[in-house]
Amino acid sequence: MFAKSSVNRATIMVAIVLVGFASTPSEAQWAWKDGGGRLVYSDRPPPSDIKPSNIVRQPNTRVPANPAPASGPLDDSGKPSDAKSSDTKDPTPGAPKTIAEREMEFRKRQQERADSEKKAAEEQTKNATKTAECDRARGYLKSLDDGVRITRTDASGNREFLDDAQRAAEADRTRKIIQSTCS
Repeated sequence: MFAKSSVNRATIMVAIVLVGFASTPSEAQWAWKDGGGRLVYSDRPPPSDIKPSNIVRQPNTRVPANPAPASGPLDDSGKPSDAKSSDTKDPTPGAPKTIAEREMEFRKRQQERADSEKKAAEEQTKNATKTAECDRARGYLKSLDDGVRITRTDASGNREFLDDAQRAAEADRTRKIIQSTCS
């Protein structure tokens, strides 16, 4: 007798759980935003005062189809014409975006981020190169000013030492380079 009672209770508990799952909002066929902006789930269509753009889900659909405007232009037969007015460019403002639209926006943001990171890396490399060149030019100028013997290789491959006039000309040229690029 005790076992029979526990089986009946278990059966009742399973039935309650199944009924609870059957009435969850995710199983509802209709979803819309009411006047206060709250999301309403139902197995029945929304009231007539709910705008079609506020309908989030209809039976067997995830995103509502854009309804034809009721007050739009009509052709000679009284049917809605195919001419698009300027206010129909943006389909239902505030309507949820499709997965494809969200994916496209995500990829666009990802590409913009990659472009900005690439640009920042190029700028950083350019600044590092400029700093290294300026340091090298300043070191060369210091060698020229300190009187360190400096050699050059001529066109035929022979080494020649800079004399005082050549050293002064080289120092002036190096100062001009430093002033123009390292300021």
